[in-house]
Amino acid sequence: MKKLLLVLAVMFSAYAGFAQDDKNADSIKAQIDNKSFVFIARSALPLRGSMISLSPTYDVQVSSDTVRAYLPYYGKAHTAVYPGDETAIKFTSLKSDYTVKATKHGWNVTIKPKDVPNSVTMNFNISKSGNVLLHVSDYKRDAITFHGYID
Repeated sequence: MKKLLLVLAVMFSAYAGFAQDDKNADSIKAQIDNKSFVFIARSALPLRGSMISLSPTYDVQVSSDTVRAYLPYYGKAHTAVYPGDETAIKFTSLKSDYTVKATKHGWNVTIKPKDVPNSVTMNFNISKSGNVLLHVSDYKRDAITFHGYID
């Protein structure tokens, strides 16, 4: 009898976990479809270097009409940075291309700001659980990858 109760308890907890994952996935899908999510960066992986842990102050805020990015940059620049220029990936865009592609394990979201001086492309690989791998490429400097989550 104890074994039966144990088996039922394990099955119920597993089912409850799957239901929670589906609920989380539906919430994330709604945020992506509405163009309304916040990416919080937890670590950075430069093209030439090792992983760097980040404080939770770095993020990308996406809304229906605006994309705001504030991410650190570690890597090699291919053009000179003038004194006083911002070395971080920091911009506010009011015009950007936003494309979503569903995958087996989540979604790929590509954002290309049109009104930012540097040609930045942001590729978000978002899992159904909310984990994100963000690849940022810019023709003026080496690409960088961030790991984080959807808030």
